Amino acid sequence: MESALRGVFLTSDEPHQTARFYMEVAGLPLEAVGSADEHVFWRVDRDELQLAIHDAKAFADYAHPVVPGSNLTHLYFKINDQPAFLAHIEALGLVPIAVDEVVVTVRDPDGRIVMFGTA
Repeated sequence: MESALRGVFLTSDEPHQTARFYMEVAGLPLEAVGSADEHVFWRVDRDELQLAIHDAKAFADYAHPVVPGSNLTHLYFKINDQPAFLAHIEALGLVPIAVDEVVVTVRDPDGRIVMFGTA
């Protein structure tokens, strides 16, 4: 049997803030899906892979409450130019929690570790 990763679903107590983080920091073109009187979530589909951000309470049966100290979920984004990326996040007022020769690590608004690396 063969499988392929299709998506990553994140949950957040403040999903609009988390979506804004990934739009501004990672440059992802997230779109809001749904309506205010129903469930609203943010998503992007790229190369048959989806990233979706859902309200934690709406996903209560699966993933509530949010556990900021958990390192079970973290994301890795590929970047081409680390100095340019560092300048980008500095302009956004974001301070990395770690930087090495390859990876810049930050935390998203929910405390998840997000890595941006050149490898």
